[in-house]
Amino acid sequence: MPPSITDDADEPEDAGGTPSRLDAVEPRSISAPARPRAVRRGRRLLAPAVAAALLVGVAACGDSESQDPAAGAGSSAGAAAGADQDQSLEAEVAVDPGLAPEIELLDAGADERRVLTYGPSRESATVEVTQSGSARTEVPGSQARVDETPAQTLTLEGRSEPDVDGAQRASVTVQEFTSADELRAAQFSTAPGFTVTWTRGPDGIVRELGLAAPVSATDAARAAVEIAANAITDVTVVFPTDEIGEGARWTATHQIDDAVAPTRVVTYELVELDGDVATVRFATSAPDTEDTLTAPAPDGGPGVTLDVENYEITGTGELTVDLRAALPVDGKTESSTQAVYVDPDTGKRTTYDEDSVLEFSNAD
Repeated sequence: MPPSITDDADEPEDAGGTPSRLDAVEPRSISAPARPRAVRRGRRLLAPAVAAALLVGVAACGDSESQDPAAGAGSSAGAAAGADQDQSLEAEVAVDPGLAPEIELLDAGADERRVLTYGPSRESATVEVTQSGSARTEVPGSQARVDETPAQTLTLEGRSEPDVDGAQRASVTVQEFTSADELRAAQFSTAPGFTVTWTRGPDGIVRELGLAAPVSATDAARAAVEIAANAITDVTVVFPTDEIGEGARWTATHQIDDAVAPTRVVTYELVELDGDVATVRFATSAPDTEDTLTAPAPDGGPGVTLDVENYEITGTGELTVDLRAALPVDGKTESSTQAVYVDPDTGKRTTYDEDSVLEFSNAD
């Protein structure tokens, strides 16, 4: 599911009441890395799962500083850097894409079947990738916090080439990064020239992810591109190794670092197949959620255990996938998270709701 880059809304003011056991905890659910770096297998740690252990109390809220990825550079500095930046690249940084999913074929589909595999591109293609989203957190004793992500678009030029063992090496270069928010647009102006490379098996399973930032890229641009790269990784369509035709259905089961729901199941359907272009519809769910969440307190205090009253993950999408292209050429994915946690000692409830959208559009 695609993550979103949330704006840092004004911190909620303390509304009084009995301090919680985590009154020294900063209640942000997730923070983007300041610079691209090797990411552990926990990179897909879902925001609400982290937030659950942090949002029982918020006395530290009013004192916290903005940690939004866009805060890495001021608008004037970002604009100046974007106008005259060094396009040379730093050494590529490897990012762990996580464990490979388990694929199960449910229905092979129509009679005209074949094995669908990714391959090298015939020519480069330009795709616009747009992200948007919102998140709302309600914490006992504080005002509700709402973070909005205005639509922001990466224009990516990509191509793919063969790699070892039939794999595909798909690389994209950032041509432009625009945002509906002027401040973000200025802060992300150093993103052009950034390269992202996915090495994926013939079936689409991502084996490696590499990021190479321009020397002059700001922390804001680095974080934003990395988040987008991870979102694209998460929605990459994987195919069974069996022969399939239109109407085929299969699942991909992912194991991720989520303390409440460590399993994600994506169910795919091959809607249409025209040569190397496949239209695939899919839905994501998170079965087998835990009843409790235990996590350490970031302030060094004792760990906290919360009851999980509700934890629902949903996602839907339809993508047009050119098997010889680096990115989907068209389509949209939507994801939603609804979580409610209860402090068993006080009965206080914390709620977290997040919605995000990821869109692909052919720009050639």
